[in-house]
Amino acid sequence: MKTWRQLKLALAAALGLAASGLASAEVEELKMMSQYGIGYMQLTVMKHDKLVEKHLAKQGLPGTTVTWAKLGAGAAANDALLAGGLHFAAGGTGPALILWDRTRTNVGVHGVAALSSMPNLLITRNPKIKSLRDFSENDRISMAGAGSSVQTTYLQIATAKEFGIENYKKLSPLMVSLPHPEGLRALLSGSGEVTSQFTSPPFQNTALENPGIHTVLNSYNIMGGPNTFLMVWATKKFRDGNPKSYRAVIDALREATDSINADKRRAAEIYVKEGGGKESVDKLLAIMSDPQIRYRLAPERIVPFQQFMHQVGTLKNRAESWKELFFPDIHDLEGS
Repeated sequence: MKTWRQLKLALAAALGLAASGLASAEVEELKMMSQYGIGYMQLTVMKHDKLVEKHLAKQGLPGTTVTWAKLGAGAAANDALLAGGLHFAAGGTGPALILWDRTRTNVGVHGVAALSSMPNLLITRNPKIKSLRDFSENDRISMAGAGSSVQTTYLQIATAKEFGIENYKKLSPLMVSLPHPEGLRALLSGSGEVTSQFTSPPFQNTALENPGIHTVLNSYNIMGGPNTFLMVWATKKFRDGNPKSYRAVIDALREATDSINADKRRAAEIYVKEGGGKESVDKLLAIMSDPQIRYRLAPERIVPFQQFMHQVGTLKNRAESWKELFFPDIHDLEGS
C-alpha cells in the first residue's frame, strides 16, 4: 500500500502531466499579422514591445513562438486565416463581417476586438469631381481590397444615398484594387488610370498636402459619426482550442491600446522605427492627436454598417447587436 507521501507525489506528478498536456494542446507558433497604416497601431506596438510574448509567459506559455505577417488587404487575411496561415486576422470591418457571415455553421469567425475609428476619405486629383455624380467612366478609384474592403462598403452606402439603394453598385466598375501605399503612388503620379483613392490616415493626409488633391467624401459623414475602421478577428475553433494563447492576445491588445492612448508620441516613434512609412514622428503625432481618431477595443457604429451589407445581399445574416459579431471577451465595454 502506498503511503500518504507517495500518494501526494503521484497526485502532483499526475497534475503536472495534466498541466503539461494542456499546455502542449496550445499552438507552439502563434501566427499574427498587420497591414499598412496607423489604424493598426496596436499591432505595431504589440510586435515592437513583444507584448504577446509577455502575456503568453503570464499564461504559462513562455515557449510559444510569435510570428508576424504583413498583408495588403482583408480578403488576403481571410484566405490565410481559413488556410491556417494565420490565427488572428486584421483588417477592415467589411472582410471581417463577410467571414462572420459565411462561417456561422463551421469555424465560427467572430471579432476579437476593434482597433481604431478614423475617418476614411475619398480623394481625387480630378478638378471636375465635386460629388459622386461627377465621376465618369474614365475615372478609376483605388482602394485596398476593392470589392470586399471597408472602403467598398463606404462607397456603396454613399452611392445608395445618392442614387437609390437599387444603384448601390453604380460606381463599382470604377474600383481598382491596390494596397494603400501603391494606390497613393498611382494617384500622385499624375498619370495612369487612377484619378481617385478611397484611403485612410496617414495616406490621405500625405495626398492632401499635394496641390490639386481634394476631398469628395468622408466616411464619418457617410456613417453619421465615428465608425470603426479596423478590427481583429479569429475563429471560434482557435479560441476554444487555445484559450491561453487567445487570452494572451486579448491582454496584449488591451495593454497596447492603453499604451498608445497614454503616450501617442512613443507610439508614433515605434511606427516609424518599424518602417511604417516615410512620415515623420511629428507628422504622425499630429494626425493621431486628431480627436476624430480613436484607438479603442469596442466597436463604433458597426451595426448599421453590417445591416447595410445585409440589406444589399452581401451578407445573409442580420445582426441586431454588436455583441453578436464579437467574442464575449470585450462585451463588458461600451460599443455600438
